[in-house]
Amino acid sequence: MTAATAEESRSRSRLARFSMLFAVLDLLATAVALMLLPNAAVLGEWLIVAGGALISGLAFSFGVMISSGRSLARAIGFASVVAHILTAGLFLLLSQVVPESMWALASWGITLTVYAGFTIHRLMSWPTDDGWNLPRVDVPIFISYRRQDSRETVGRIHDHLRDGFDERRIFLDVDRQAAGEDYRLVVAQALGCTKVVLAVIGTNWLTATDGEGRRRLDDPEDMVRIELETALQHDLRLIPVLVGGASMPGVAELPSSLGPLCYRRSLAVRPDPDFKADVRTLMLAMRDG
Repeated sequence: MTAATAEESRSRSRLARFSMLFAVLDLLATAVALMLLPNAAVLGEWLIVAGGALISGLAFSFGVMISSGRSLARAIGFASVVAHILTAGLFLLLSQVVPESMWALASWGITLTVYAGFTIHRLMSWPTDDGWNLPRVDVPIFISYRRQDSRETVGRIHDHLRDGFDERRIFLDVDRQAAGEDYRLVVAQALGCTKVVLAVIGTNWLTATDGEGRRRLDDPEDMVRIELETALQHDLRLIPVLVGGASMPGVAELPSSLGPLCYRRSLAVRPDPDFKADVRTLMLAMRDG
């Protein structure tokens, strides 16, 4: 993943958290506005409530959609900006109508305007080619994992990868191995025409044992070990993908043949609500290569 891609991902995460926090502040400000206008007409009260609910809902939806990687996030963001600007105008107008509450109402109107300005700035610099609606590309991908360690997560990652890459070029053992085939030969053939290898590492990846209680990685015939050794020997692009809160193993914890894996830059794929955004970051990193 390039530095620009990583910074863009972090920037969006900050914007998502900020928008969801601001949604709560919108509700609080609406309640305060009603208290400052005890003699407001019923229509005026409804305008305040409706405006507060609208901007709060849009800001919260915007944050959630960024976090979950939804393609409508940008459109919701622009709608939120418009609603905040209109509501800011309402608060500034009320500050003139109710002089005794002018400073409180005007301050919140200005705050809403600042949020709208900050958000529109981020949206204008938001690349339209952001990995949500990119066309499929032909990049051969091999997914290495342990079934007892990360089977379900790998299945979800695989489903999302099919949206951005040619499904026929994604190797996942359960999909590609026919009954009766020698898995070692299937893997060797797949790695021979692979460009990117994803080493999915969960919390049990390092310590998984066989039926006799021996650590699988210590067995030279362990298929995960063979897959990664082959990828390193052929200098394939190898991306460690950390799932389930796992961390990168240290050099001393791995067989010497897998030591170079520790120096490959890893990417984390966290559980929901961050899952889709993290997979999108992974997909963009694979495209950058």
